[in-house]
Amino acid sequence: MVGAEALCIARSFRVLVETHQAHGPTAFAYGYWTRRPRGSVALAGQSHSDSAAEAALLAYDLPEPVTVEPIRMLNNAVFAVTAADGRRYALRVHRPRYRLPEHTRSELAFLNAVHEPLAEAAIRVPKPVPAKDGALSVAVDLPTGDEPQTVHCDLLTWVEGSVRRPESGLGPRGVHQIGRALAHLHRAAETFTAPEGFHLPTWDARTLFTEDSPHRPGPLHELLSADDRKLFDTVADRTIVIFDRLGSGPDAYGIVHHDFILLNCLTVRTARGWSVGVIDFDDSGWGHCLADLGPVLGNLSDYPHFRRLRASFLDGYRSARALPRELEAHLPVLMAARHAAQCLWAAGLVHSTGSAEVDTAEHIAYRMWEVRRCLAMNA
Repeated sequence: MVGAEALCIARSFRVLVETHQAHGPTAFAYGYWTRRPRGSVALAGQSHSDSAAEAALLAYDLPEPVTVEPIRMLNNAVFAVTAADGRRYALRVHRPRYRLPEHTRSELAFLNAVHEPLAEAAIRVPKPVPAKDGALSVAVDLPTGDEPQTVHCDLLTWVEGSVRRPESGLGPRGVHQIGRALAHLHRAAETFTAPEGFHLPTWDARTLFTEDSPHRPGPLHELLSADDRKLFDTVADRTIVIFDRLGSGPDAYGIVHHDFILLNCLTVRTARGWSVGVIDFDDSGWGHCLADLGPVLGNLSDYPHFRRLRASFLDGYRSARALPRELEAHLPVLMAARHAAQCLWAAGLVHSTGSAEVDTAEHIAYRMWEVRRCLAMNA
């Protein structure tokens, strides 16, 4: 499979993946779920995530009645919550055996600390909502089998906006603001002081490319063909060299979003231009700031005017944070590294939960095609 045929299949699968991530498997199976008030009789076939969501909301002091609407189920289950006063929130029920509770608590502590300085820079991010006891995360026991399973949940303020792409109204000015938003995230992380007990995963070559990944992918030899494994290892080796060159100083290394893609940038057009909101900090951790540019540049590279979009994004980043021009040479490899590492994400989704919502073999084929495409930019 080469040339136009491979391009068509890869792009079609990318659209399927992004739609799946935006709306969740339930949207494919049943359409959008019907809203229902919290505490009402559960619908037939109610999932464990539904039960956890309703139980978790009892821990929060929200004006009633409260309506709950599932909007996404993949890495975790996300619900739109609307209180009686009209305020909206996002409730997350975290996938068991994926992100450790201490990772989530640290993510929430980080968001709580940087929310205000980011707001001053006109960057909107979710703010954790404390439970009645002041905790930023609550644990809920689910009756699954012989022993109950505990899941952790949290409530976040709602971030308004829409996902836009170059074919749906996102032009160079909007991309410039998205680059600026990422730079401000990195600046906020530089000034953040981690409290005692703060613990986020580290995104280095070991966790990106080996079985030690937080995604818990299982044995790697089962994932890749011989040719793909050789290419995967090449990307890993080249990424190690780049990370070594970047070093671990505060200008290069810190808390990163790690999933900064167009799908997680919610834009609103205002009288003063584009306003950007950033969501989905589920994979945030310690890593190299330059690698944080790879995911969204991978999104933008799908479009014929990528060079112009790339320039706008980098200009936007530089409007808020320094980015030496010589580092741009590393970006194609780091874009490829993002795609390679996502093979482990797909495997982990199946390995840790038994989920059949992502076809692992098809997803890996798409990702490795993208790896080759990104590396060709350096040719």
